[in-house]
Amino acid sequence: MTTGRQAVSPRTTVPLKGVPESVATARSRVRELLGEGHPAFDDVVLLVSEVVTNSVVHSGSGAGGEIAMTVTTGPAAVLVEVCDAGSGASAPHVRNDPEAEGGRGMFLVDLLAEGWGMYDEPAGGARTVWFRVVF
Repeated sequence: MTTGRQAVSPRTTVPLKGVPESVATARSRVRELLGEGHPAFDDVVLLVSEVVTNSVVHSGSGAGGEIAMTVTTGPAAVLVEVCDAGSGASAPHVRNDPEAEGGRGMFLVDLLAEGWGMYDEPAGGARTVWFRVVF
C-alpha cells in the first residue's frame, strides 16, 4: 500500500549556487523530497524559501558561491540546515518592524518553526542556519 508520499532518505544534501534562481530550486527539491501529502509540506517549503533567500542576499555566497541545503526527515519533524559562506557584517535575526517592506523571513521562521538557530564554523567563515518543523 502506498501513502502518497515519496520514499525519502532520512538525510539529503542539495548543492545550490548563490544566485536568486536557487531559491526556486530549493523549494522544488523540498517539494520532491517531502511529497505533497507530508504534514509539514507547506511550512517547510515556505521556510526553505526564506532561509535560502537570506543566504543568496546576505552571505558571501551571494555572488554565485556555494550553498548547501540539508533536509533531514524524521517520524515527527523535518530539520533543514542551510550552509553558506557566512557574513562578517550581519547575522540572521528576527526584525520587529511590521512596517518594513522586507526582512520578514526570519520572523516567519521564528513563527512557524519549533526551533531555529545558527552556528559559525570555527575556521573558514561558513555559517549554517537551521530550523525544525514538527508535525
